[in-house]
Amino acid sequence: MNIQGTERQNVCIPLQQTNIARIALTITLMLTLGVSGLLTITFAGWVKNTQGLRVSVDSNRSTIQPGAQPSPTPLLLSSPSPRDPYVQTGPLPQNLSQAIANLRSQNRLLYNGNPFLPEIALTFDDGPNPYYTPQILNILQKYHVKATFFCIGRLVAAYPALVRQEYAAGHTIGNHSWSHPNLVLLSPASIQLQISKTSDAIEATIGVRPTFFRPPYERMSVQELTQVYHDGLTTILWNDEGQDWARPGVNVIIQRILRLARNGAIILMHDGGGDRSQTLAALPFIINGLQQRGFQLVTIQQMLMDLQQHTSIPTNPNLVQPTLI
Repeated sequence: MNIQGTERQNVCIPLQQTNIARIALTITLMLTLGVSGLLTITFAGWVKNTQGLRVSVDSNRSTIQPGAQPSPTPLLLSSPSPRDPYVQTGPLPQNLSQAIANLRSQNRLLYNGNPFLPEIALTFDDGPNPYYTPQILNILQKYHVKATFFCIGRLVAAYPALVRQEYAAGHTIGNHSWSHPNLVLLSPASIQLQISKTSDAIEATIGVRPTFFRPPYERMSVQELTQVYHDGLTTILWNDEGQDWARPGVNVIIQRILRLARNGAIILMHDGGGDRSQTLAALPFIINGLQQRGFQLVTIQQMLMDLQQHTSIPTNPNLVQPTLI
């Protein structure tokens, strides 16, 4: 009996060990499969988030390349401001090219005006400047021309009398950020400060809040466009410039601008940010040349109003298009 009992115990011990091994193997397989599934889901989500495109505007290139950074999460927009009846609610798409298309469909981002009308808008960036801005204002007054000035917020605070002079003369005042940084590199909070602080300064100076914004360096991100959209601002770019900021020479500036001039052109020049003596010298010839060709020089506000009166406008192949990088 004792021998038989010992044999049974000897038989049972391997069986128990076998069962334990099977159970351990089963648990290991379950854990492995579970972790693998979790990693698969996580990796798939990561891949999805890294398939966005980073977009900036560059008039010299028009290529599309995948971005190396995840697409930013769009900010939710609050109710539209009663100051701007064209503001619409809802978030912008995460993809910048889609966000630009969305805004253009609402006439909330412009590269040009109406290609059916002989209208051209003169715009000046980076002021006000105590030396150059008054001289530009004198030239515009001499030729009875209204223009649009995209002002730097800190300069508005420093030279409020010049901004009031611009506004009193019938020119449109736009927002060009507080200190002219590359907004694409800033956090959403910093972008908001750059834009809202400038709008506050302009409103405190002329009593009217601006409705137009021009991004420094022509660089745009979804965060930036969302903040501009949220603030009831329309983003204004351009499709005609003489690159006067580089001071290539008076004749070069004149020839470049007149060569690109066409219906709905938005011309970029500067009244601040450096030596603008060449811009001053070129401006009378530019105005004369445009007027002799039958163009009417208008503000961005007038150009936008005329654009909204036409619902079927063909694509202009000469527009500066956004570059995806």
